[in-house]
Amino acid sequence: MKKLILIIGVALFATTASANGKKPSAFGASLKPSPNVTLFGQKISWPIPSLCLGAKAGVTPDASVSSDGVRLKIPYLSLELPFPSLFLGTKTNKVHLKLGEISRSKQE
Repeated sequence: MKKLILIIGVALFATTASANGKKPSAFGASLKPSPNVTLFGQKISWPIPSLCLGAKAGVTPDASVSSDGVRLKIPYLSLELPFPSLFLGTKTNKVHLKLGEISRSKQE
């Protein structure tokens, strides 16, 4: 029981320090701009799928597959299934991993 209270206290301290703007947190979760979870400073993001039915979905058929996800439109039905992405690295060197795409950014 004491270990559980200690773990919860450390987790709350880590999230409070980041909310105050002192330093980035190693643990956290957010819903905006897309749902993501941060564990040990590495962030995984998985956007929410969307489904649209009716006349607002459009009447022109279309389909695409990219590293961002799968999109399908048929008359009166639109479906978007995004793929998860993973951010790895440190504050200055980051790698963004997606399905079929790897991008690297270096900040100075």
